[in-house]
This record gives sequence, C-alpha cells and structure tokens, in this order.
Amino acid sequence: MSGAGNSFWMAHFLPPTALPSMEINWKRVAQNLCQKNSTSPSDGLVILFPSKTCHFKWLFYNADGSSAEMCGNAACCVIDYVFKKKLIPATETPLTLETLSQKITGGFQKGLPCIFLKKNKHIQGPFHTIFENEQISYMYINSSVPHAVIELNLWPSTNEEWETKKKLGQHLRQSTLHHKNGMNVSFYGLKKTNNHPTSNLQARSFERGVENFTPACGTGALAVAQVYQKSFPSLLSISIQMPGGKLTVGFHEDEKISLMSPVQWLEEIEKPIPI
Repeated sequence: MSGAGNSFWMAHFLPPTALPSMEINWKRVAQNLCQKNSTSPSDGLVILFPSKTCHFKWLFYNADGSSAEMCGNAACCVIDYVFKKKLIPATETPLTLETLSQKITGGFQKGLPCIFLKKNKHIQGPFHTIFENEQISYMYINSSVPHAVIELNLWPSTNEEWETKKKLGQHLRQSTLHHKNGMNVSFYGLKKTNNHPTSNLQARSFERGVENFTPACGTGALAVAQVYQKSFPSLLSISIQMPGGKLTVGFHEDEKISLMSPVQWLEEIEKPIPI
C-alpha cells in the first residue's frame, strides 16, 4: 500500500484473535521484503496483532529492519486496510490502534483515511548545530516520532541543493541529544513568501530507517504543522505538500490533532509472508 507515495507491506494474523506461536525475526522479514534488492522495495512493514486495549496492536519496521514508534502515513494505510479487508465491522468506528508511542484512533474524513492522536505542546528550541562551518537552527518536537524541524527561507530548486540538505539530514539524524535513536529531519517552507499566516506549506523529510528523503512523512507533516501553528494558533487546518502528495493536519478543541493522507493499494498477495 502507498500513503502519499510512501509504500508499505501490510500483514495481519489469521484468525484475528490468534497470536503467533513462534518467535519470528521481524527485523529480517522487513529487510527481506523492503530492501532495494527485493521484488517490491518499500519503506516499511506493518504487522497487526490482537490487542487487549484496542482493536489492534501494531509492529512497524523500517526498510533497514529498525523499529519505529509510529508512522503517520502507515497508520492511514492501516485504516483503509482494516476496513477494506473487513477485519472489523464497518459500523465499528472509530478504529483504535495501539502503537509504541500512543493510542491512535481513526476513520474516514471526506473519503480519505484520517487518524487522531494527542497534540504535543512541548515544542523545544531553537537548538543550534554547526554544519559545514555554518550555524543551523532547528526546533525539536516528538510527533510520535522525534523530529528536528527546519524552516527554509528559500526552497531548494536543484538536485545539488537537495544533496546539501540530505547531508544536513544525515548529520542531524545521528544526534542523540533529544532521543537515543536519533531523529527524523523535516524541512519546510511557505508556499508564499510573506509574514502572514498561511494554511499551505511545503515540506520534505529525511527519515531514520530509510536513511534518505522519502516521498512523504506523516509524522513529519504533524511535526511541521505543530511547529508552524505555535506561531499562528488561529490556524485550525494546514495543508502540507510533500513530493508524494498533499497531507492535511487538523487541530481540534480536545487537544487532539489529526492527519489525513491519500492511500493507494499497490498490489495484493494472498500468501504467507516469508519469515
């Protein structure tokens, strides 16, 4: 499945109430399925299990086999997957999902999968780092996944400029100042250059586990939107254009934040996954 250009393998145990009876090396499974030398390389693997507190508990693995706390685009894919596969009744909404970071709820808004999670009020920074003899400033927020967020006054327009930003992403991604496993790095800019609040941003994220820019990053969109909205709290909806598609972040009165992402089914294989 694809969420705004990010592709994921999705799997669940049958019957839904059955837990696996064997120890499975999910890291190896993710590497075999997702890496570039596989038949269908992708960004991650999601496995759904029964949960005592939610409809499902998930495990999420990046392409390199590392585990991630959450993935916004993958979560939106899960919403579509669960209902299209009829794993729970269509009337049983919202869907609840237990992740390593927090409980997520989800359903459909305007025909698109949409997830709801807690807003993070604890945005930290600015922090500073030296990169290629230049001081770079960034904000830090954990949007279910740790992110460094950098605003760009001029949006890169060439591959060479993005290669420089990729090196900066690699540099910051390794920092354990905020999180023991490092962090994603999300760059954003205004679609119109002015000092007035805008509900339209553009962004691009360098992600742990993939170790590169990805077509879209749901937690990156959440991170960027929350950092930007802190300066303009009157904004209740922010559209974020990423290379893989447009994601929409909403702010709600109950201190919840939502993410809406386009989802596409790429292929469906009715056979056991290689373990």
